[in-house]
Amino acid sequence: MRVVIVGGGFAAVQFAKTLRSKLRASECKILLFNRENHMVFHPLLADVAGASINADAAAAPLRQMLPGVGCRTERVQRIDLSSSEIEFDDGNGVLTRLHYDHIVIACGAESNLGIIPGMSDHAFAFKVMRDAIDLRQHIVHQMEFAEAATNPDLRRWHLSFIIVGAGFSGAEVAGEINELVRSSTRFYHNFRKDDVVVTLVHSQDQILPEVAPKLREFAKKKMQKAGITMLLNTRAVAATHEGVELNDGRMLKGATIVCTIGTAISPIVQSLDVPKERGRIRTTPEMRIEGQTNAWAIGDCAYIINAFDNKPAAPTGQFAERQGRQAALNLVRILKGEATQPFRFKALGQLCSIGGYQAVAEMLGVHVSGFLAWLMWRGVYLFKLPTWSRRIKVALDWSWDVLFPRDLSFLNTDAAQQVTRAYYRPGDFIHRQGEPARTFSIIEEGQVEVLQQDPQASETKVLAVLGKGDFFGEGALLGNRPHETSIRARSAVRLRQIGSALFSEIAGSFAPLRELLAKAVTSRSGDFWRRVPISKSILEGESLASLLDPLPAELLSKETTYADAIKALNESATGHLLVLDEKQRLWGTLDRNDLYQIIARIVATSAETRGDITRRKLSDLLPGNPVYVALEDSTLVASATMLDHGISWLPVVQSKDDLRPVGRLRGDRITRRLIEKIGHMETDRARAAS
Repeated sequence: MRVVIVGGGFAAVQFAKTLRSKLRASECKILLFNRENHMVFHPLLADVAGASINADAAAAPLRQMLPGVGCRTERVQRIDLSSSEIEFDDGNGVLTRLHYDHIVIACGAESNLGIIPGMSDHAFAFKVMRDAIDLRQHIVHQMEFAEAATNPDLRRWHLSFIIVGAGFSGAEVAGEINELVRSSTRFYHNFRKDDVVVTLVHSQDQILPEVAPKLREFAKKKMQKAGITMLLNTRAVAATHEGVELNDGRMLKGATIVCTIGTAISPIVQSLDVPKERGRIRTTPEMRIEGQTNAWAIGDCAYIINAFDNKPAAPTGQFAERQGRQAALNLVRILKGEATQPFRFKALGQLCSIGGYQAVAEMLGVHVSGFLAWLMWRGVYLFKLPTWSRRIKVALDWSWDVLFPRDLSFLNTDAAQQVTRAYYRPGDFIHRQGEPARTFSIIEEGQVEVLQQDPQASETKVLAVLGKGDFFGEGALLGNRPHETSIRARSAVRLRQIGSALFSEIAGSFAPLRELLAKAVTSRSGDFWRRVPISKSILEGESLASLLDPLPAELLSKETTYADAIKALNESATGHLLVLDEKQRLWGTLDRNDLYQIIARIVATSAETRGDITRRKLSDLLPGNPVYVALEDSTLVASATMLDHGISWLPVVQSKDDLRPVGRLRGDRITRRLIEKIGHMETDRARAAS
């Protein structure tokens, strides 16, 4: 018999360990698939981030923990419950199928920072060992940057740490960061403890909602006394390079953001066609998946009713361990023809460290706080570690932490060699005129404005608008000079950014790319204004409203079918159509060029996945997020935008904040007006000369 386990957390490990102890290798072959070759002991992640223990002490190798169990690191891509097979990537891009007699799905949950705009781009998740290691490296980096900073505001920004969410993970990591940075200030000369700012942002009126009110209040007072600021009844609504925007409009600035809220169901669980409750797999009392005889689900990905109180089991380690053990025993009972038993477990309590040798504990109804709770926390988790080697390692690390300073070493990484993502709110500057060039940016979503300081007047003018698929920064990087223009987010913007060193390396070694970028630099609208300077002054003063074409007779919606869109396009006199969303805001545009691109994509798809194209909606076929200008923009901005994009028309909306379309702007109308104005100027000049 072959049993396949998908996952490597508390539930999966306990299932494998229990089943191996009950069945000999000749009776049952056990295969455990997990992307990492170790099990992460999650309660100690905050200690890793705070440098009070080494990372390897909180990660136990699965092969050493589970003798007699086959441990694999290939990624399971699909589970076929009907044929009792899994499909996994063998590491070389080849999908391999494997038959099983029983399968146990214990892949847990994943971080989902995407619930808050910009959080996935600028914040640290706190779910796996890599998160804790990266956070620790980043914290030490910020102390080094603060030591070198001469600007007090910049120094304070480097020493400001924002933690979103004040559950167990948020409170523990806030306490550890606070302890690490404040205790390390004695080794630096350019800042003191008073310069360190650690802020907890929590949407509820109390931190640690899982524990008793008395313990919450104790934790709150102790953490505040240690220097941690708490913003309760406050939500983070966006994250940027500068910090976190709050729901009351304030901008909380800080170089470090840790997000401990937001989880998502594993993609492999999402793809399963089984009964689910809030995304988690529904099980029978014995923990088999509803409707299945040889498939089990345990841990955070499973919705299991606890027979102790008839409530859903909590997604915590202590429940996961008991589920793993109970499910394995039930499988053994089934093989022996015995009756299974429902999952039943009474929670033993809760433990949370809050930094500074302080903790809160609730064990078997008894409430303990302070130093004694901290000793209990360390003692309980020390003996919950899966192997004696890990227990000894952690005990030694904790003893070292009490006697000696925390480790401040780090691996230096060059941001100029990295590819990153960034999020900017409307009005945020991405870079300013005169600043050194550090990144090459590609717009993934949204629009930006190109601005330039007028040397003749103390004002900044908008030169052009760039949208999805456009890029900027290449001119300054190729010319090794500061930026000649500023770039400001016109709407919410997501960017993919390539560091200057990596960009130079790619552009230098790949001649076609360098030629493409050089051509883009010379074909920008600025080159046109330099060749025909009189046109710039004319278009700056020209009213955009006076050049508008009315809206087309028919406005499409995202729900319009492909067939209806073709019909409308064929009946259109101009061949330019606008696509609106459910609030009548501009969502996309459609012209014959878009139609050709859609057809090309359709032809490239296989007949099996193509389906009936005529019934598909425009929202499935068009990218949306079109380039547009607003009535408040000048004709110069509209002209530059068309020149930069190589297009002949633009939709015009009411304003930057009101995307309801008011008309269309054609390039030929601008050209005729420009020629007309230049003709009048020449006539006036000739009359004056005579």
